[in-house]
Amino acid sequence: MQKISSYLYPNRIELLADLAGFTTEYTNVYQRNLKIYNGIDNVVEFDIKNADQKRIDLSILSNIELNVMDASGNALPNSPYPVTPIPSMKGLAKVIIPQDDLADLTEQFLAYSVTALKDGNDTILYADSRFGAVGKIELVGNAMPVIKDDRVYKTFTAEIDLHGLPISHSSTISTQFYEAVPTASLTIDINFTGFKGSIWIEATTDSTISVDSFKTRGLKLEDTVTTYASPTTGNISFDLDISDYKYFRVSYQNAKLQDVTSTNLMGLTGKVDSVIVY
Repeated sequence: MQKISSYLYPNRIELLADLAGFTTEYTNVYQRNLKIYNGIDNVVEFDIKNADQKRIDLSILSNIELNVMDASGNALPNSPYPVTPIPSMKGLAKVIIPQDDLADLTEQFLAYSVTALKDGNDTILYADSRFGAVGKIELVGNAMPVIKDDRVYKTFTAEIDLHGLPISHSSTISTQFYEAVPTASLTIDINFTGFKGSIWIEATTDSTISVDSFKTRGLKLEDTVTTYASPTTGNISFDLDISDYKYFRVSYQNAKLQDVTSTNLMGLTGKVDSVIVY
């Protein structure tokens, strides 16, 4: 039987305050990089000491801040982050780096520095074993499962039917994802403005898309056909069982009005604005 041990301990880094009356001369043998993760709020603790390696009373400092920068020196959107002393814990303080600030970042090494005010003067809290002001943060991939973003389709292409009226089709919607548990169903929301006519969904079992995938081998899902007799603004939603289907698309055709001819399509009413898939 395999045994896996897990440990709960603070993500803590030692910092050295260069205070008046002390000579900054102590050197740690090793100072690790901070490690934080996408997908969670990261709580980091700082153990703030003087040159004698004794924790200091943080009441003598104010406005303690964590500055986080990318490799080019650009600050994260909400940096600096306020560092808060931990009550009844001398020399210990914590800061939270929110998951939202890391959501758009890929795995990389970030830089950080910690500053404070003492007697109205800026004070550097040294972050590495040689008293450099800048330490390293390793940003690691997601510690939590990834939630797929909704897919939005706003581009439609038209083809002319035998009556000279256009039928518009959305971009192709794939049902295939790289995931441990295959997707069993999709929800498709269709939004439209001032629309008069019919909207429906088409499907195909083709494993790859070609010109004939929908035209000759596609299937019009009759239970999704929705017709509006007068201009309507709103949305409709369908929960689709994927089954063996590999691709979908949303199609619509405006109603033919009295003044519409094959050379005058200005009488067509409304349009489908977007298709949202999740």
